[in-house]
Amino acid sequence: VWTVKLNDGWTFHNGEPVDAESFVRAWNYAAYGPNATATGFFFAKVQGYDDLQGKNPKSKEMSGLKAIDDSTIQVTLNDPFSSWPLVMSVTATFAPMAKACLADIKACNSHPIGTGPYEISGKWEHNNNITVTKYADYAGDDAGSADEVEFKIYGDVATAFRDWQAGELDITRTDPSQVPQAQAAAGDRIVQLDDGYFGYLGFPLFDPAFQDIRIRRALSLAIDEDTIIEQVQNGLAVRAKDVISPFVPGSRDDACEYCRYDPEEAKKLFDEAGGLPDNKITIWYNNDGGHQQIMEAIGNGWHNVLGLDLEYKAEPFTPYLAALDAQKFDGPYRLAWGPDYPSPENYLDPVYGSGSTNYGKWEGPEHDKFLKLIEQGNAAPTIEDGISSYQAAADVVLDEMVVIPLYFRQSFIVYSQTVDNVTFDPFRQVPVNEVTVTG
Repeated sequence: VWTVKLNDGWTFHNGEPVDAESFVRAWNYAAYGPNATATGFFFAKVQGYDDLQGKNPKSKEMSGLKAIDDSTIQVTLNDPFSSWPLVMSVTATFAPMAKACLADIKACNSHPIGTGPYEISGKWEHNNNITVTKYADYAGDDAGSADEVEFKIYGDVATAFRDWQAGELDITRTDPSQVPQAQAAAGDRIVQLDDGYFGYLGFPLFDPAFQDIRIRRALSLAIDEDTIIEQVQNGLAVRAKDVISPFVPGSRDDACEYCRYDPEEAKKLFDEAGGLPDNKITIWYNNDGGHQQIMEAIGNGWHNVLGLDLEYKAEPFTPYLAALDAQKFDGPYRLAWGPDYPSPENYLDPVYGSGSTNYGKWEGPEHDKFLKLIEQGNAAPTIEDGISSYQAAADVVLDEMVVIPLYFRQSFIVYSQTVDNVTFDPFRQVPVNEVTVTG
């Protein structure tokens, strides 16, 4: 049972008070299955969540969620979970909801009613822009510096960077391929950060061709990841030797025995296992996001070291995920994980557990062992107390070579001469309230 205490004096941008009921109604709305919210699954550990699912839910309110008084919320979980306070930091899911929004969801989607230092001005022009202005009655001690902020919406980072070069943007992220240009153009107006993004290759473990662990280990040993990072990714990543990111507690820089380049050992293991059918491998990836060069470099390594014939299957991200979900892939697939909250558990259970993102369909005794270790970590009194269990769970993933860890990404943002005090967090969010206007 968790008790959440709210600070007094906070209001929504329409003047409604922010109280315990505003959180309870928001969380019940998000968890209610028929509402089909994108983040309702975050409440799955709350008692009564299952009663809100299905075509004809038994209830519209979770039994484990109660407003004790105006400033107190009580949350009862099905099982102990030490990371729960971090889960509640996912603001896109756990923010409160004004009564006016609940009364007219469609209107609120065009004109959200928030609680932060800035309120929306006018209408959210979807796929175009959002303009916000300072909220005069903001109760926090981190009020905005700029009077107004415009968020421009782009389909890709490369286009945004070109607009920055043209002087039409003050702040933007950069695509890895554009970083040399950005460094030359921005000078000291560029910010670099190791973010929480973990890139990896998964396997179709439901396919007999990839069920021999020696094949999976050989493929990992045949990837010269350090060279790929340096030559293809412009050095903008760190070789991953764990499935837990350095972004969270519990990460290790030497957890993976087979996350190294060893062509001789790769060839030995591959031959011992009898190779792959027809001496061919198909590499799957999404063709948006600049992944083609990385996947081709990996494929060239497999061809040169293991003598494999290559085929590539590239699709836009949405149909690509649909293919993974339907198990309509027949070779290693590129994917990445960005954390929802800063806990080692979030790099493990969502990716390799029993949920929908276990695309390779890892199962069996070792998977059961993994799940038990996750339960042990979750039940520990604190996250720190659970680290040894989470690390043991990561060891099972790595020993089984469920995925090939590739890299932990680095991100860059650039900013113009008219703004200052620009930073961003490991979730790649710029705290715009801290940005100052200088010209």
